[in-house]
Amino acid sequence: MISFKIGIIGAGHISEKIAETIEKLDAFEIDAIAARDKARAEEFASKFGIKKAYGSYEELLADPDIELVYVGTINTTHAEIAKMCIEAGKPCLVEKPFTCNVKTAEEVISLARKKGVFIGEAMWTKFHPMMYSIIDILSKNLVGDIRLIEAHIGYNLIKNERVTKPELGGSALLDIGIYPIDAVMMFMNGGPLTINSNCVKLDTGVDAIGSVLMNFPNGKVASVYFTSVTDIANTCTIYATRGRIEIDNINCPEEAFVYDINGNKIAELKPNDRYINGYEYQFIEARNAIITGKPEPKQHTHNDIMSFLSLADMIRVNWNMILPIPGEPTAEDIKERNERAIAALKQRQAELNAAKNPS
Repeated sequence: MISFKIGIIGAGHISEKIAETIEKLDAFEIDAIAARDKARAEEFASKFGIKKAYGSYEELLADPDIELVYVGTINTTHAEIAKMCIEAGKPCLVEKPFTCNVKTAEEVISLARKKGVFIGEAMWTKFHPMMYSIIDILSKNLVGDIRLIEAHIGYNLIKNERVTKPELGGSALLDIGIYPIDAVMMFMNGGPLTINSNCVKLDTGVDAIGSVLMNFPNGKVASVYFTSVTDIANTCTIYATRGRIEIDNINCPEEAFVYDINGNKIAELKPNDRYINGYEYQFIEARNAIITGKPEPKQHTHNDIMSFLSLADMIRVNWNMILPIPGEPTAEDIKERNERAIAALKQRQAELNAAKNPS
């Protein structure tokens, strides 16, 4: 069987998790690893039996055998390295968050579209089959209409500089809050109409605990809580008019239970027998998109990436939590975006009204 060859940029913890996954994934192979420190790349290669170890990203991007690059570096380098991949014509899967703000994400996606190169975000939640089983239950109206979603996630990451240092893109919202918020928007089939949010910051100035209340069309509401200072239950509950769905481990669902209005369990969901750890699905779908000439994976589109980052920009401006990196939003940016969104909604409503009442 011909293997799809992956090149990994960055030799940190998340790249190790990816390497462990791909080792067990049929028809995939890690062909090369690159790090700024060649000794570290060589150590990584030795640990995982990788053929090639490069001491620069440019060397890996010049390797003609590489069919997909995975970027597993710190948040603030994602945009720069993604652009390098695109310029080299290499399809690229960037670890979440795709970038730290909308402006840099727009630059990367625009370049990828211009050059005709696949690029996606390695947002494993959005590729997990169990998420689509839950959406199928919702679409079949087995528990009725969604009224409220509650989601929580928390880990003790206080010693992780990527989460605590603003110059590294530190933010509980961007690091783990992205999971429940993206899941909520997935279940609600779109973004919120309005939000209210609060946070508690570390001494470094970045958010460590956050809450976001989101209001959706037709009176639907979602509340999300996240923290990087303590472990909490990573759960999500979807309350609907005729029952509820309880999901364990919202960032990578391990099981879900469906209950009717009387609290009787009517279904139970678990990963299939071929499940590795959840990371595998984003690589399978990236490969599918690449070999069929698609610019993005259908499960997590460029628009999905932009939707979360737009929301995160708005939340962080409200918190006065601006990072010392390029592309950060201002209050004026958020006001202008909101005005454009309102104008678009009004235009759409006018078109719908015109269609209903032709002259």
